[in-house]
Amino acid sequence: MNRLAIKIKEARVKAKMSEKDLAKACGQNINYILQIESGKKVINEQIAETILKILGEKIEVFQDQIEENRSAEPLKEKPKPAPIKSHEPAITPNEQWTDILAGVIKKFPVIDEVSSQPVDYKELSVLGKKIENINYEKVMFVKVSASELKALRILKGDVLTVQLTNEIQNHAVYYVEIGGKKSIRLIYKSSNNKLVLSKGEAIAEVEMELKEVKLIGKVIKVEFAI
Repeated sequence: MNRLAIKIKEARVKAKMSEKDLAKACGQNINYILQIESGKKVINEQIAETILKILGEKIEVFQDQIEENRSAEPLKEKPKPAPIKSHEPAITPNEQWTDILAGVIKKFPVIDEVSSQPVDYKELSVLGKKIENINYEKVMFVKVSASELKALRILKGDVLTVQLTNEIQNHAVYYVEIGGKKSIRLIYKSSNNKLVLSKGEAIAEVEMELKEVKLIGKVIKVEFAI
């Protein structure tokens, strides 16, 4: 119970008025007065002044209690500002991702080993213009047309990722062109500075002059056919 509630009750008793009498004089019901005197209902300064006048008490005497009661009143929340309506069309997360992915997903042809004609396509993520840490413009995909490289575990239907280059690395697998025909071969340099082309078996090795072999690119990855 707050101090103002106690003082109002004391003033009512002093004035020899019942709760019902005070309620009637204030134009309220008895429960209203009971709640005030019990401290359950917090009243504002105007109501407090009205009750005190009816009880014949001076307002100045209870000014401290009125101020105390005022501070006990619950603070009203400030109304939240209405959201600002935007005239721009809303973009859904799916649309945002579509726009982002459109810039990093690219479609690459998979060509036949012999004919170099597209036989399939691959959709790959291109991050920083790179695939397998190589500029995507220097990468091609070749589908093996025959199982000539069993010794190297490269079979028909496998898809090879080829890095376009004409630099020779010994004992690496290359996509080459010889006399207008393209194929996949293991390559290394011989002691007399010639190129040895192999299918992975010594009996199938062929030695050729450098100028006779056109290097298209080096195989850097094999995707095995299921």
